[in-house]
Amino acid sequence: MDDHVEIRPAEPFDDLPTLGDVPAATAAQMAEADRIASEELGIPLELLMENASHQIAVAARTFLGGVANRRIVAFVGSGNNGGDALGALRHLSGWGATVGAVLSGRAERLRPLARRQHDILANLGVPRDAAVDDADLVIDGLLGYSVAGPPRDAVADLIRAANASRLPVLAVDIPSGLHPDTGEPLGVTIRAALTVTLALPKRGLVATRSRALVGELLLADIGIPPQAFDRLTIETRGLFERGDLVRIIR
Repeated sequence: MDDHVEIRPAEPFDDLPTLGDVPAATAAQMAEADRIASEELGIPLELLMENASHQIAVAARTFLGGVANRRIVAFVGSGNNGGDALGALRHLSGWGATVGAVLSGRAERLRPLARRQHDILANLGVPRDAAVDDADLVIDGLLGYSVAGPPRDAVADLIRAANASRLPVLAVDIPSGLHPDTGEPLGVTIRAALTVTLALPKRGLVATRSRALVGELLLADIGIPPQAFDRLTIETRGLFERGDLVRIIR
């Protein structure tokens, strides 16, 4: 598969900057870039999560044409994707949306960064176990690019619930249940209207077979510098020169 994908604008993202092509990364490459950024370059993971959360919120606002008086619910896994989704709810709440979260497990089982985002929302009075019946958008923060097998138990149940709701779903980084490298469903898989992938698109997102599950595909800058990708021989300099959110057409 070609590691480069073409970008051009389309509704509702026709004001976004356009680029000729963008490199795609495997899950292993993305994990190594994350490690280099945090451990060797000293960029706190919490800062990257905050950047990701803001970008997801901006994409949600753009997709909905504004969030005042809109209702947005996040389905939240235990990992950093869940933390990104929770952080996005904080921004969206501040912009006028009514927000709620549904956790796939107990709050005590959230990873540290995700737990911190959860506790902030709890302090703000954001409800847990929110109903999705009258929501305008569901944010999928259940599973990320490190997924190793089919979704199980509560995560699988929430994926089914999101798909059955027939509400538009915004997937954080990658639709939960999708193989990050091949684009094959690993089992029950989120069917997203919009996917906001972080730093670089994962190869599976640009595979032809994944189009119906990925929906619109946006690429967001979360502050991982080009130096983190140099060792992987992936060139990202200038990628976000004209804007930090771009649309990918496969």
